[in-house]
Amino acid sequence: MSFAYLALLFLFITSLESCGYSSKSLLRSNVRSIYVPIFDNNTFRRGYEFDLTKAVRDQILLRTRLNIVDKDEADSVLFGKITSVNENVLIENTRDNIVESRVSVGIEIRWVDRRTGRTIVERKNIKRQAEFIVSRNETLTSSSKESFVIVAQGVVDAMEEDW
Repeated sequence: MSFAYLALLFLFITSLESCGYSSKSLLRSNVRSIYVPIFDNNTFRRGYEFDLTKAVRDQILLRTRLNIVDKDEADSVLFGKITSVNENVLIENTRDNIVESRVSVGIEIRWVDRRTGRTIVERKNIKRQAEFIVSRNETLTSSSKESFVIVAQGVVDAMEEDW
């Protein structure tokens, strides 16, 4: 092998190492467990707090290494609050029937280290939306559940360390 080939190979490998990708978790390494109580609900839509809390727990289990445990065993607690649920009509037919609509869900979260009492992450305006089409038998309820999953993904994204 020539010196030029080895030099190019070395430069290529070094450039890959410095590209910013990492296989390590983006969550804090000193937090291994979490307790997620039922989210508060500041809207008039009852029951949504249970669906959203379940979606957040599912996303934490799916996308992180954190164990969800009881409050007394947890290193941390994730508090959440539903701040808004809005439905917007996108398309109506000539008879004023809804054809397509959108539901938007807004939440706040605060992730606290139980051992120190310090706030790890606090986000005030996580908003996500999902659309539904009536002719496909989609409803406000089905699109709300879809938006809860999307919001839950946003919660896990917010829990990751800032780079």
